[in-house]
Amino acid sequence: MEILAFLIFILLIMLAPFLFVGWVIVAVVRAVAGGAAKGARHVTYAATGVALPGHTVRCPMAGCLAINPANARFCRRCGHGMPYAQHVQVRRAAVW
Repeated sequence: MEILAFLIFILLIMLAPFLFVGWVIVAVVRAVAGGAAKGARHVTYAATGVALPGHTVRCPMAGCLAINPANARFCRRCGHGMPYAQHVQVRRAAVW
């Protein structure tokens, strides 16, 4: 009886890596499929971490025209002041 329990334990230990790899593959495929379905509509900015579609503005400088968050006071590419900065509500997670 003890040998059977030991063999089942070894079998489970050998099966765990395959289950983990399968789970990782499914997660990656879901992430890629979800990202491809959304397309280029969503842009994430490093400074805020969040940018929603429709909450972006273009720089008014003719040579720049970079896309910036709506609440930006200055252009992220050229540094020119943004005359029409808007307040955009951003959700942030609490960190304890």
